[in-house]
Formats: sequence, C-alpha cells, structure tokens
Amino acid sequence: MNVLVATLTDREIAAKARPPAIAIDRVVEDLLRRSGYLALRDVSCVALGDVLYLRGRLPSYYLKQVAQEVAASAAGARRLINFIEVSASAGRMPVGCDQARRPPSASRCSD
Repeated sequence: MNVLVATLTDREIAAKARPPAIAIDRVVEDLLRRSGYLALRDVSCVALGDVLYLRGRLPSYYLKQVAQEVAASAAGARRLINFIEVSASAGRMPVGCDQARRPPSASRCSD
C-alpha cells in the first residue's frame, strides 16, 4: 500500500474547506436593477463583512423601503445599514404644500 502525504498551507486548507464567497453586494445590486423600479437602478450596495450598506438618492420614502426590503431578501448579510437619501425631484412642491389655499405670507413652502 502506497500512501501519499501532502502538506497544505493554512490558506489552501481554508480555500478547500469553503466554497468561494459570493459577492453579496453584486447580487443585491442585480436584484435592485431587476425590481421593476427604474429609480432603484441608481442605488449602490457595498458589503463589508456581514454588513450591507445601501447608498443613493431616491424620490420617495416608499422606494427607500422597497430598496431596503430587496436588499434584506438576499441571503448572506446579518445587518443592513440604509444610507439612502430621499429628495423630491426639482420643480415639485413638497407633499402637503398647496399654494392655492394659503395666503403668500402664511406659506411655509416657499421657494
């Protein structure tokens, strides 16, 4: 009986013991792009350890929540930090501002 003994380094053992890591941030960005909401295509995701960081700018809190739920659905992250900013597009009045009902001096929604 012949026995072949090979010595492996710690790095080689670790590489053989677990499958290659999936780039979870790329998976999340792909899910965001396929979500059906065009605005989510501009959201970026960075994975550091087991934490996902979302960054970008969206026009509504609803879309911010959608992006967060899409990212949370991806397996592989324990925590999700949502740094997405919400800003209305230029030329639109903030929700609740109706200039026709208020006198100009009482308006809180001026330019």
